Amino acid sequence: MTLLTTMMERPLDAGYQEAADRRAAAGLPRATSTRTVLVVVLMVLAGFLFAVAAQSLRPKPTAAAAVKKELVTRIEALQKHGTEQEAKVASLGKQVREFEALALQQSGGPDLTTTIKDLEVQAGAVPLTGPGLTLTLDDAASTQADGNAGNRPSSGFEEGRVTSGDLQIIVNGLWGAGAEAISINGHRLSSTAAIRFAGQAIIVDFRPLSRPYVITALGDSQGMQQLFEPSFAGLYLSQLTEEYKIRSIMAGSDSLTVPGDSAARLEVAKPVGPPVVSTAPSTSSTPSLQKRTTTPASPSSATPTRQETSS
Repeated sequence: MTLLTTMMERPLDAGYQEAADRRAAAGLPRATSTRTVLVVVLMVLAGFLFAVAAQSLRPKPTAAAAVKKELVTRIEALQKHGTEQEAKVASLGKQVREFEALALQQSGGPDLTTTIKDLEVQAGAVPLTGPGLTLTLDDAASTQADGNAGNRPSSGFEEGRVTSGDLQIIVNGLWGAGAEAISINGHRLSSTAAIRFAGQAIIVDFRPLSRPYVITALGDSQGMQQLFEPSFAGLYLSQLTEEYKIRSIMAGSDSLTVPGDSAARLEVAKPVGPPVVSTAPSTSSTPSLQKRTTTPASPSSATPTRQETSS
């Protein structure tokens, strides 16, 4: 208590107190000023030394990091350009379909507009809207975004990651459950679509997908869910959730939209009959075009394994 009392009553050390008294007796301030030129110079020098030390401790960019940054910038620019071109192609495709319908009406032959629209729907060339369900898949919460390969050396994915093989099995299960049209993250799946992987990325028709993976399936939502859950794909999805902690959410909706397949194009066409001559003074005969139809891929008979193959 004596020490605490002394510190509270006389906080200044005896030597410093004596020096302050001598300065006061000589008519000087009891303490030197902190705004002297020497103090300012020392403060500036100390700050400069701290800045130099921090700059030297910062990791210097390597040649590999610079190349990686340049590649990322180029990839992002090309992806943006590709998205813009896809939107332009879709707009021009709509104009082409309108001109086709007008040409068919003016040809004097049978009106095949309805037939062409049905074939475009079957081929996945046009957007569709209707009831259906969405299935959202995402990696396990504990999975690192840049994790290394785990126990699946054939695929290069960790156990908690969604793989292209998982998407293949689930999509085929939805086809088998009665889905009429399916898209993944806005990419329409047709009979010619391919779900593959490239390193740590999942690609659909050479377009990379980012997590989470949202699968949109049009059709009877309740009927599809009842058929999907007890099927092989539904049990496989349950196994992914239980063993690998992969997150999945399935929800039905009365109004969903899947886009058209931008890669779908007319490859085969032939006249459907002999030209019809109109009674007008000028005769014209325009052959009608018949588009090749495609059907959804049938469900695959894959076994419940998480091995991945690339083609």
